[in-house]
Amino acid sequence: MRTILILLMLNLLVNMSWAQRSLSIEDPEIERLIKENIQHLYNTDVDESKQLNRRIRELLPNHPVNPMLEALTVRAAHHPVEPESEAMEQLKAHLNQTVEKAEAMLEVDSDSPEATFFTMAGYGLLALYENESGNYMTAVSRAKEAYSSLKAGMDMKDDFVEFYFSTGLYNYYREKYPEVHPIYKPFTWFFKSGNKTLGLEQIKKSYQESTFMKAEAADYLTHIYLHYENDPSQALNYARILHENYPDNPYFTASFIDASFMADVYQNLEASINQLLVHNRPYYQMSGRVFQGMLLEKRDKDFVKAEDQYIKSLEVGTGLKSEEAEHYRSIAYTGLARVAHQRQKYTQARQLYEKALASAQYEIVKKEAKAYLN
Repeated sequence: MRTILILLMLNLLVNMSWAQRSLSIEDPEIERLIKENIQHLYNTDVDESKQLNRRIRELLPNHPVNPMLEALTVRAAHHPVEPESEAMEQLKAHLNQTVEKAEAMLEVDSDSPEATFFTMAGYGLLALYENESGNYMTAVSRAKEAYSSLKAGMDMKDDFVEFYFSTGLYNYYREKYPEVHPIYKPFTWFFKSGNKTLGLEQIKKSYQESTFMKAEAADYLTHIYLHYENDPSQALNYARILHENYPDNPYFTASFIDASFMADVYQNLEASINQLLVHNRPYYQMSGRVFQGMLLEKRDKDFVKAEDQYIKSLEVGTGLKSEEAEHYRSIAYTGLARVAHQRQKYTQARQLYEKALASAQYEIVKKEAKAYLN
Protein backbone atom coordinates (compact mmCIF):
# COMPACT_ATOMS: atom_id res chain seq x y z
CA MET A 1 0.00 0.00 0.00
CA ARG A 2 2.90 2.32 0.46
CA THR A 3 2.78 3.54 -3.14
CA ILE A 4 -0.75 4.86 -2.69
CA LEU A 5 1.08 7.85 -1.22
CA ILE A 6 1.39 9.08 -4.81
CA LEU A 7 -2.39 9.29 -5.13
CA LEU A 8 -2.59 11.04 -1.79
CA MET A 9 0.05 13.54 -2.88
CA LEU A 10 -2.00 14.03 -6.02
CA ASN A 11 -4.96 14.88 -3.82
CA LEU A 12 -2.77 17.40 -2.03
CA LEU A 13 -1.75 18.80 -5.40
CA VAL A 14 -5.39 19.31 -6.32
CA ASN A 15 -6.11 21.18 -3.11
CA MET A 16 -3.00 23.34 -3.48
CA SER A 17 -4.22 24.36 -6.90
CA TRP A 18 -7.09 26.33 -5.40
CA ALA A 19 -4.64 28.59 -3.61
CA GLN A 20 -2.10 28.86 -6.38
CA ARG A 21 -4.48 28.79 -9.36
CA SER A 22 -1.58 27.44 -11.38
CA LEU A 23 -2.57 23.84 -11.96
CA SER A 24 -4.83 22.39 -14.60
CA ILE A 25 -6.23 19.86 -12.09
CA GLU A 26 -8.52 22.38 -10.44
CA ASP A 27 -11.94 21.02 -11.30
CA PRO A 28 -14.06 20.27 -8.19
CA GLU A 29 -15.43 17.16 -9.88
CA ILE A 30 -11.91 15.84 -10.43
CA GLU A 31 -11.05 16.61 -6.81
CA ARG A 32 -14.08 14.62 -5.67
CA LEU A 33 -13.23 11.71 -7.93
CA ILE A 34 -9.63 11.58 -6.70
CA LYS A 35 -10.70 11.61 -3.04
CA GLU A 36 -13.17 8.83 -3.73
CA ASN A 37 -10.50 6.88 -5.60
CA ILE A 38 -8.20 7.05 -2.59
CA GLN A 39 -10.76 5.34 -0.38
CA HIS A 40 -11.46 2.64 -2.96
CA LEU A 41 -7.77 1.83 -3.33
CA TYR A 42 -7.24 1.69 0.43
CA ASN A 43 -10.16 -0.73 0.62
CA THR A 44 -8.84 -2.62 -2.45
CA ASP A 45 -12.03 -1.93 -4.44
CA VAL A 46 -10.23 -2.23 -7.76
CA ASP A 47 -13.30 -2.36 -10.01
CA GLU A 48 -14.64 0.88 -8.51
CA SER A 49 -11.24 2.48 -8.97
CA LYS A 50 -11.16 1.53 -12.65
CA GLN A 51 -14.52 3.19 -13.21
CA LEU A 52 -13.29 6.37 -11.56
CA ASN A 53 -10.13 6.26 -13.67
CA ARG A 54 -12.23 6.25 -16.84
CA ARG A 55 -14.24 9.24 -15.65
CA ILE A 56 -11.09 11.22 -14.79
CA ARG A 57 -9.62 10.38 -18.21
CA GLU A 58 -12.72 11.82 -19.85
CA LEU A 59 -12.30 15.07 -17.91
CA LEU A 60 -8.50 15.30 -18.33
CA PRO A 61 -7.45 13.58 -21.55
CA ASN A 62 -3.71 13.35 -22.33
CA HIS A 63 -2.72 14.21 -18.75
CA PRO A 64 -0.08 12.20 -16.79
CA VAL A 65 -2.61 11.65 -14.02
CA ASN A 66 -4.28 8.98 -16.16
CA PRO A 67 -1.40 6.50 -16.57
CA MET A 68 -0.44 7.16 -12.93
CA LEU A 69 -3.91 6.16 -11.75
CA GLU A 70 -3.77 3.09 -13.97
CA ALA A 71 -0.44 2.14 -12.39
CA LEU A 72 -1.79 2.54 -8.86
CA THR A 73 -4.83 0.43 -9.71
CA VAL A 74 -2.61 -2.36 -11.02
CA ARG A 75 -0.58 -2.08 -7.82
CA ALA A 76 -3.67 -2.36 -5.62
CA ALA A 77 -4.90 -5.42 -7.53
CA HIS A 78 -1.60 -7.31 -7.47
CA HIS A 79 0.27 -6.13 -4.38
CA PRO A 80 2.90 -7.32 -3.77
CA VAL A 81 3.72 -7.35 -7.46
CA GLU A 82 5.87 -10.28 -8.56
CA PRO A 83 9.11 -9.17 -10.30
CA GLU A 84 8.67 -11.38 -13.37
CA SER A 85 4.98 -10.94 -14.04
CA GLU A 86 2.60 -9.37 -16.50
CA ALA A 87 1.42 -7.04 -13.74
CA MET A 88 4.95 -5.71 -13.24
CA GLU A 89 5.29 -5.04 -16.97
CA GLN A 90 1.95 -3.23 -16.95
CA LEU A 91 3.06 -1.14 -13.99
CA LYS A 92 6.29 -0.07 -15.65
CA ALA A 93 4.50 0.70 -18.92
CA HIS A 94 1.99 2.97 -17.16
CA LEU A 95 4.77 4.71 -15.23
CA ASN A 96 6.84 5.30 -18.36
CA GLN A 97 3.75 6.84 -19.97
CA THR A 98 3.38 9.04 -16.89
CA VAL A 99 6.93 10.32 -17.26
CA GLU A 100 6.53 10.89 -21.00
CA LYS A 101 3.38 12.97 -20.55
CA ALA A 102 4.85 14.90 -17.62
CA GLU A 103 8.04 15.72 -19.49
CA ALA A 104 5.97 16.90 -22.46
CA MET A 105 4.25 19.33 -20.07
CA LEU A 106 7.65 20.53 -18.81
CA GLU A 107 8.69 21.35 -22.37
CA VAL A 108 5.78 23.80 -22.48
CA ASP A 109 6.21 25.14 -18.94
CA SER A 110 9.44 24.22 -17.16
CA ASP A 111 8.07 25.61 -13.86
CA SER A 112 4.85 23.60 -13.88
CA PRO A 113 4.41 22.17 -10.36
CA GLU A 114 2.13 19.37 -11.50
CA ALA A 115 4.48 18.32 -14.31
CA THR A 116 7.35 18.33 -11.80
CA PHE A 117 5.26 16.27 -9.40
CA PHE A 118 4.35 13.60 -11.94
CA THR A 119 7.95 13.43 -13.16
CA MET A 120 9.09 12.81 -9.57
CA ALA A 121 6.33 10.28 -8.93
CA GLY A 122 6.85 8.39 -12.16
CA TYR A 123 10.61 8.11 -11.87
CA GLY A 124 10.41 7.41 -8.13
CA LEU A 125 8.09 4.46 -8.59
CA LEU A 126 10.09 3.18 -11.54
CA ALA A 127 13.15 3.20 -9.27
CA LEU A 128 11.24 1.15 -6.71
CA TYR A 129 10.05 -1.46 -9.18
CA GLU A 130 13.36 -1.72 -11.03
CA ASN A 131 14.98 -2.39 -7.66
CA GLU A 132 12.40 -5.08 -6.87
CA SER A 133 13.11 -6.60 -10.30
CA GLY A 134 16.82 -6.77 -9.52
CA ASN A 135 17.75 -4.07 -12.07
CA TYR A 136 19.90 -2.11 -9.64
CA MET A 137 21.73 0.20 -12.05
CA THR A 138 18.46 1.13 -13.74
CA ALA A 139 16.95 1.76 -10.31
CA VAL A 140 19.75 4.17 -9.43
CA SER A 141 19.28 5.98 -12.73
CA ARG A 142 15.54 6.40 -12.13
CA ALA A 143 16.16 7.59 -8.57
CA LYS A 144 18.51 10.30 -9.85
CA GLU A 145 15.80 11.48 -12.25
CA ALA A 146 13.34 11.76 -9.35
CA TYR A 147 15.74 13.47 -6.98
CA SER A 148 15.66 17.01 -8.36
CA SER A 149 11.88 17.08 -8.18
CA LEU A 150 11.90 15.68 -4.66
CA LYS A 151 14.10 18.53 -3.45
CA ALA A 152 11.43 21.03 -4.46
CA GLY A 153 8.97 19.35 -2.08
CA MET A 154 11.45 19.68 0.79
CA ASP A 155 11.39 23.44 0.40
CA MET A 156 7.58 23.45 0.60
CA LYS A 157 7.13 21.51 3.85
CA ASP A 158 6.79 24.61 6.06
CA ASP A 159 3.96 25.92 3.87
CA PHE A 160 2.24 22.56 3.34
CA VAL A 161 2.46 20.13 6.27
CA GLU A 162 1.76 17.21 3.92
CA PHE A 163 5.29 17.57 2.53
CA TYR A 164 6.75 16.62 5.92
CA PHE A 165 5.97 13.06 4.87
CA SER A 166 8.09 12.90 1.70
CA THR A 167 10.84 14.95 3.39
CA GLY A 168 10.85 12.63 6.39
CA LEU A 169 11.00 9.54 4.19
CA TYR A 170 13.98 10.95 2.34
CA ASN A 171 15.86 11.89 5.50
CA TYR A 172 15.33 8.46 7.05
CA TYR A 173 15.84 6.15 4.07
CA ARG A 174 18.72 8.17 2.58
CA GLU A 175 20.76 6.97 5.55
CA LYS A 176 19.08 3.68 6.46
CA TYR A 177 18.68 2.06 3.06
CA PRO A 178 22.40 1.94 2.18
CA GLU A 179 23.04 0.44 5.64
CA VAL A 180 20.65 -2.41 4.91
CA HIS A 181 21.52 -2.68 1.19
CA PRO A 182 25.28 -1.99 0.89
CA ILE A 183 25.12 -2.47 -2.89
CA TYR A 184 23.79 1.11 -3.10
CA LYS A 185 26.47 2.77 -0.95
CA PRO A 186 28.72 3.71 -3.90
CA PHE A 187 25.86 5.66 -5.49
CA THR A 188 24.73 7.70 -2.47
CA TRP A 189 27.26 10.48 -3.09
CA PHE A 190 24.83 11.93 -5.61
CA PHE A 191 22.15 12.47 -2.99
CA LYS A 192 22.18 15.00 -0.18
CA SER A 193 22.82 13.45 3.26
CA GLY A 194 19.81 12.65 5.41
CA ASN A 195 19.16 12.27 9.12
CA LYS A 196 17.34 9.21 10.49
CA THR A 197 16.25 10.83 13.75
CA LEU A 198 14.96 13.94 12.00
CA GLY A 199 13.29 11.82 9.35
CA LEU A 200 11.33 9.84 11.94
CA GLU A 201 10.25 13.07 13.64
CA GLN A 202 9.02 14.45 10.32
CA ILE A 203 7.05 11.30 9.46
CA LYS A 204 5.46 11.42 12.93
CA LYS A 205 4.59 15.07 12.40
CA SER A 206 2.92 14.09 9.14
CA TYR A 207 0.93 11.40 10.96
CA GLN A 208 -0.13 13.79 13.70
CA GLU A 209 -0.94 16.88 11.64
CA SER A 210 -1.50 16.04 7.99
CA THR A 211 -4.86 15.44 6.39
CA PHE A 212 -4.05 13.29 3.38
CA MET A 213 -0.84 11.54 4.41
CA LYS A 214 -1.92 10.22 7.83
CA ALA A 215 -2.53 6.61 6.74
CA GLU A 216 0.64 6.47 4.64
CA ALA A 217 2.67 7.88 7.54
CA ALA A 218 1.19 5.21 9.85
CA ASP A 219 2.07 2.50 7.32
CA TYR A 220 5.68 3.63 7.03
CA LEU A 221 6.04 4.06 10.80
CA THR A 222 4.80 0.50 11.22
CA HIS A 223 7.37 -0.74 8.73
CA ILE A 224 10.25 1.29 10.13
CA TYR A 225 9.66 0.43 13.79
CA LEU A 226 9.06 -3.24 13.01
CA HIS A 227 11.90 -3.94 10.60
CA TYR A 228 14.54 -1.27 11.18
CA GLU A 229 14.20 0.26 14.65
CA ASN A 230 13.46 -2.99 16.53
CA ASP A 231 10.51 -1.46 18.40
CA PRO A 232 7.55 -3.79 17.71
CA SER A 233 5.34 -2.18 20.36
CA GLN A 234 5.53 1.14 18.53
CA ALA A 235 4.92 -0.64 15.24
CA LEU A 236 1.85 -2.36 16.65
CA ASN A 237 0.32 0.95 17.73
CA TYR A 238 0.28 2.22 14.16
CA ALA A 239 -0.57 -1.14 12.59
CA ARG A 240 -3.62 -1.52 14.82
CA ILE A 241 -4.95 1.88 13.74
CA LEU A 242 -4.66 0.97 10.06
CA HIS A 243 -6.24 -2.45 10.59
CA GLU A 244 -9.18 -0.93 12.46
CA ASN A 245 -9.71 1.81 9.87
CA TYR A 246 -9.37 -0.52 6.85
CA PRO A 247 -10.36 -4.01 8.09
CA ASP A 248 -10.86 -5.39 4.58
CA ASN A 249 -7.38 -4.46 3.41
CA PRO A 250 -5.30 -7.69 3.52
CA TYR A 251 -2.00 -5.80 3.41
CA PHE A 252 -2.85 -3.87 6.57
CA THR A 253 -4.19 -7.07 8.14
CA ALA A 254 -0.90 -8.87 7.51
CA SER A 255 1.10 -5.93 8.90
CA PHE A 256 -1.06 -5.90 12.03
CA ILE A 257 -0.56 -9.63 12.64
CA ASP A 258 3.17 -9.40 11.91
CA ALA A 259 3.58 -6.57 14.41
CA SER A 260 1.46 -8.41 16.98
CA PHE A 261 3.71 -11.47 16.87
CA MET A 262 6.89 -9.41 17.00
CA ALA A 263 5.46 -7.64 20.09
CA ASP A 264 4.62 -11.05 21.65
CA VAL A 265 0.89 -10.40 21.46
CA TYR A 266 -0.87 -13.63 20.51
CA GLN A 267 -4.46 -13.08 21.60
CA ASN A 268 -7.52 -12.37 19.41
CA LEU A 269 -5.72 -12.90 16.11
CA GLU A 270 -7.70 -15.85 14.76
CA ALA A 271 -10.24 -13.84 12.76
CA SER A 272 -7.54 -11.73 11.13
CA ILE A 273 -5.48 -14.81 10.25
CA ASN A 274 -8.54 -16.49 8.74
CA GLN A 275 -9.07 -13.40 6.57
CA LEU A 276 -5.70 -14.12 4.96
CA LEU A 277 -6.18 -17.89 4.75
CA VAL A 278 -9.33 -17.55 2.62
CA HIS A 279 -7.93 -14.82 0.36
CA ASN A 280 -7.76 -15.73 -3.33
CA ARG A 281 -4.12 -14.71 -3.75
CA PRO A 282 -1.34 -17.19 -2.88
CA TYR A 283 0.75 -14.46 -1.23
CA TYR A 284 -1.86 -13.78 1.44
CA GLN A 285 -2.55 -17.49 1.87
CA MET A 286 1.19 -17.93 2.39
CA SER A 287 1.36 -15.23 5.05
CA GLY A 288 -1.79 -16.62 6.71
CA ARG A 289 -0.22 -20.09 6.95
CA VAL A 290 2.93 -18.59 8.46
CA PHE A 291 0.92 -16.73 11.08
CA GLN A 292 -1.18 -19.80 11.84
CA GLY A 293 2.03 -21.74 12.37
CA MET A 294 3.42 -19.07 14.70
CA LEU A 295 0.21 -19.06 16.72
CA LEU A 296 0.31 -22.84 17.11
CA GLU A 297 4.00 -22.81 17.97
CA LYS A 298 4.34 -19.82 20.25
CA ARG A 299 0.95 -19.69 21.98
CA ASP A 300 -0.30 -23.27 21.91
CA LYS A 301 3.06 -25.12 21.91
CA ASP A 302 1.59 -27.52 19.34
CA PHE A 303 4.73 -28.16 17.35
CA VAL A 304 3.27 -30.86 15.13
CA LYS A 305 0.47 -28.66 13.81
CA ALA A 306 2.80 -25.66 13.64
CA GLU A 307 5.22 -27.60 11.47
CA ASP A 308 2.38 -28.56 9.15
CA GLN A 309 1.35 -24.91 8.70
CA TYR A 310 4.92 -23.76 8.03
CA ILE A 311 5.32 -26.46 5.38
CA LYS A 312 2.01 -25.50 3.75
CA SER A 313 3.05 -21.85 3.69
CA LEU A 314 6.18 -22.78 1.74
CA GLU A 315 4.13 -24.93 -0.62
CA VAL A 316 1.51 -22.29 -1.38
CA GLY A 317 4.27 -19.69 -1.80
CA THR A 318 6.25 -21.75 -4.29
CA GLY A 319 7.28 -19.55 -7.19
CA LEU A 320 6.59 -16.23 -5.44
CA LYS A 321 9.66 -14.00 -5.69
CA SER A 322 8.65 -10.61 -4.28
CA GLU A 323 10.58 -9.23 -1.30
CA GLU A 324 7.46 -9.60 0.82
CA ALA A 325 7.09 -13.26 -0.12
CA GLU A 326 10.76 -13.83 0.69
CA HIS A 327 10.15 -12.26 4.10
CA TYR A 328 7.42 -14.75 4.97
CA ARG A 329 9.43 -17.60 3.47
CA SER A 330 12.28 -16.75 5.84
CA ILE A 331 9.88 -16.72 8.81
CA ALA A 332 8.53 -20.15 7.81
CA TYR A 333 12.05 -21.58 7.67
CA THR A 334 12.95 -20.14 11.09
CA GLY A 335 9.77 -21.68 12.50
CA LEU A 336 10.66 -25.06 11.05
CA ALA A 337 14.20 -24.67 12.40
CA ARG A 338 12.90 -24.04 15.92
CA VAL A 339 10.66 -27.11 15.68
CA ALA A 340 13.61 -29.22 14.50
CA HIS A 341 15.76 -27.93 17.35
CA GLN A 342 12.99 -28.71 19.86
CA ARG A 343 13.06 -32.29 18.55
CA GLN A 344 16.86 -32.35 18.92
CA LYS A 345 17.36 -32.59 15.16
CA TYR A 346 20.24 -30.14 15.23
CA THR A 347 21.67 -30.77 11.76
CA GLN A 348 18.23 -30.25 10.23
CA ALA A 349 17.77 -27.09 12.29
CA ARG A 350 21.05 -25.67 10.95
CA GLN A 351 20.04 -26.45 7.38
CA LEU A 352 16.70 -24.73 7.87
CA TYR A 353 18.32 -21.67 9.42
CA GLU A 354 20.64 -21.45 6.43
CA LYS A 355 17.60 -21.40 4.16
CA ALA A 356 16.00 -18.75 6.36
CA LEU A 357 19.12 -16.60 6.12
CA ALA A 358 19.14 -16.93 2.33
CA SER A 359 15.58 -15.56 2.16
CA ALA A 360 15.81 -13.05 5.01
CA GLN A 361 14.91 -9.46 4.20
CA TYR A 362 15.08 -7.97 7.68
CA GLU A 363 17.37 -8.04 10.67
CA ILE A 364 15.08 -9.92 13.06
CA VAL A 365 15.32 -13.14 11.02
CA LYS A 366 18.98 -12.60 10.19
CA LYS A 367 19.82 -12.15 13.87
CA GLU A 368 18.06 -15.37 14.92
CA ALA A 369 19.58 -17.43 12.13
CA LYS A 370 23.12 -16.10 12.60
CA ALA A 371 22.96 -16.64 16.36
CA TYR A 372 22.15 -20.31 15.83
CA LEU A 373 24.61 -20.87 13.00
CA ASN A 374 27.46 -19.27 14.93
